[in-house]
Amino acid sequence: MTIPYLRDISLKIRSSFDIKRKKGEFIGSFATYGYLKDSNDKNKLVVDKVASKVVEDIFKYRLEGLSADKIAKKLNNENVLSPMEYKKSIGINIGTNFKKKEKALWTAKAIFRILENPVYIGTLEQNKYTTPNHKIRKMVYVPKEERIVVENNHEPIISKETFKNVQKLMAIDTRIAPTQEKVYLLSGLINCAECGSNLVRKNNGTKEKPYIYYICNNARNKQGCIGSSIKSETIEEIVFETLKNHINSIISLQDIISMVNNTHYTIKEKERINKKIYIEKLELKKYQNIKLKLYEDLKTGILTEEEYKDFNFAYNEKILEIKKLICNLEKEIETLSNGISEKQLWIEYFKTYKNIKSLNRELVINLIDDIKIYNDKTVEINFKYEEQYKSLFSYLENISDLQVSCNG
Repeated sequence: MTIPYLRDISLKIRSSFDIKRKKGEFIGSFATYGYLKDSNDKNKLVVDKVASKVVEDIFKYRLEGLSADKIAKKLNNENVLSPMEYKKSIGINIGTNFKKKEKALWTAKAIFRILENPVYIGTLEQNKYTTPNHKIRKMVYVPKEERIVVENNHEPIISKETFKNVQKLMAIDTRIAPTQEKVYLLSGLINCAECGSNLVRKNNGTKEKPYIYYICNNARNKQGCIGSSIKSETIEEIVFETLKNHINSIISLQDIISMVNNTHYTIKEKERINKKIYIEKLELKKYQNIKLKLYEDLKTGILTEEEYKDFNFAYNEKILEIKKLICNLEKEIETLSNGISEKQLWIEYFKTYKNIKSLNRELVINLIDDIKIYNDKTVEINFKYEEQYKSLFSYLENISDLQVSCNG
């Protein structure tokens, strides 16, 4: 008799936790490093002003080309407290396998955990591990698609663009040379336009008089490609000059928008978003009415208590989802009213680099998707937000044609 009772209790606890998770409530024992639990609401994460600076530095170091191991060593050398030691220093009592006098240090594994965790962009991802049932206490890994994820849940420490760039960087095979602190400037970004293979960095000179160039890996290994190669100094100069010109071009486009037709653009965007809000509000009303009818069906016996609970939970989830969508759309309207379209935020991203004096790893990773080298040494650089750039350019051309037509 006790086993079914324990099973029911276990299921109710799981269900209760899942409801909290789906609402964006943090139910972990300890806040993720970089955050603290709100003193007024233990299920809410707030930014820890001290630890969050370390998190920002970790992402910055990775974009600059440092490996996880090099970042850990750097933090240890600078006497930055590891997550475990930091928690203890602010009075958080945690269970540990470390000896009392042994100090926990930063490790590459700890750095990877931070770099891969979407919590730092305001996304709460919970239910990563679970127990199969109430009888088995061993924790098992939950696949990503089955986890409970709530976006825009709390204040971010890292921008979504920075997080995205770091994930891309970590997916690139960029081994660091034994004598180097960082990866090379363009490592992992240069491809052969003829076969798609990576270009590898080689020295065809001596240690005293180096001649550094990039060459197609397939061509070098005689695997059927006609090959492409380019001198390191040449490609870096081309990338730098092209990047400067591209940034200036984007800034010019924004100036044109501000001058000639920003009002028209904003009005059209607001009309489009308001239409979506109207449709979503109709949908919200529909589900709220269905919920009211559910209670009547329960009272008249059409639904059982269990069926009512299941349907009620499902419709509550849908209502919550629609309310969040409406809230986000209303924020877009507010952003437009403040003069910055969501579709133009990428321009602000490029503008932060308008005064670049030299090329560096962070700049390259943040602004460039990939670089293709052809056999004739032609260079093709694909920048981030290329589609948005073309769309905006096309938009301005259409506006220009419309004005000529109206004036003609």
